[in-house]
Amino acid sequence: MILGRILSLHFLLATLAVAEPLTPEAATQLALDNHPDLAAARELIAEAEARASGLGRLPNPEFETEVVLGREGRGRLELGLSQTFPRASRLRLERNVAAESLLLARREVARAELAVVARTRLAVLELAVAQAELELVEKQATLAREFAVAQDGQARAGQISNLDAAQAELLAREAELAVALPRAALTAAAVELSTALGREAEAELTVAVDLALPPEEVAVPPPGVCGDVALAEARLSAADAEIALARSQGREDYRLGVFVEGEQVRSDFGDREREAMLGVRFSMPLPVRSVSGPLVAEKQAARRRVALEREARAREARNAVAAGAAEVRARHAAARAIAAELLPAARAQLAATEAAHARGEVELAAVFRARERLAGIERSDLAARHAYHHAAVRRLSAACCLPL
Repeated sequence: MILGRILSLHFLLATLAVAEPLTPEAATQLALDNHPDLAAARELIAEAEARASGLGRLPNPEFETEVVLGREGRGRLELGLSQTFPRASRLRLERNVAAESLLLARREVARAELAVVARTRLAVLELAVAQAELELVEKQATLAREFAVAQDGQARAGQISNLDAAQAELLAREAELAVALPRAALTAAAVELSTALGREAEAELTVAVDLALPPEEVAVPPPGVCGDVALAEARLSAADAEIALARSQGREDYRLGVFVEGEQVRSDFGDREREAMLGVRFSMPLPVRSVSGPLVAEKQAARRRVALEREARAREARNAVAAGAAEVRARHAAARAIAAELLPAARAQLAATEAAHARGEVELAAVFRARERLAGIERSDLAARHAYHHAAVRRLSAACCLPL
């Protein structure tokens, strides 16, 4: 009973936690802790550790026995123990390959974590923009409905024609129906964020994100090593270790053994004579031909391929950082122009129109048109800020400055 209550309380707390708006940092941590792709990627490290534990060791010694029986009680029994020893420090080279394999697995996990973080940050941003977009569209629908009600009142008072009131009602209805699109986009963004977090789809997810435009372009920390480039570097180091190991495999192992031999023979007088001997065996393969040439050539070709891939990834990373910086500057300038010029002008125009209406100089329709114009500019401002923040997140991702 007590355990059941504890589980129920835990479930309730988890439900309440889900209902709270997610910050970008909280969403990132949830993705890193719970995403199934990362859990699968981290098993690569366990695989590499298990594989490394079996490398760099001497093979098991071999027990040998030989029994020879002849006529008249003659025979020989031999017991021996042998051990192979690799040449050219192959055990050390195997340990190097194991270490590089473990580093490669860790780089794979780091790249997967960066990808999950970038996707989560973008999903959080898209959901925040969808929330703000829905608020603006609902605001426009409310203004349109208020204008339609006002026009209907004026039509009933005989101040305007019924056609104008009907037109206002049509516009209001159109604005109310237009709310369905941003609502659907909000649901899709919430589902995408759930997927980025590695959880079941939750249409009720909300986020708390500041979409304000910074006064100046945000400085980016010095670029780090891109996940793809770091992975290519690790693959190149692993290829070097495999080439060294392949070269060592052209020299076959030494073999050293000790044995005890007992022999029984019958003498000319019919007596049985027994003799015991202790011996040592040693074998060394002759370097008649190279057996590792094809394997070394294969590993060298693989290294050349990995080196070319590393150069390609490094070039792509440099281009992405440069292009991201240029795009962020352009997006910031465009959004700044809307925030500094259009929005103040639209707000001043609305204030002047409302003042003129209070003095009886303009009709009520002019006030609502000014409000609709302001709402439209606010949507343009949101779109510009959305483009800026989207470019900023992608620039951080390209520069590998996203926090893990």
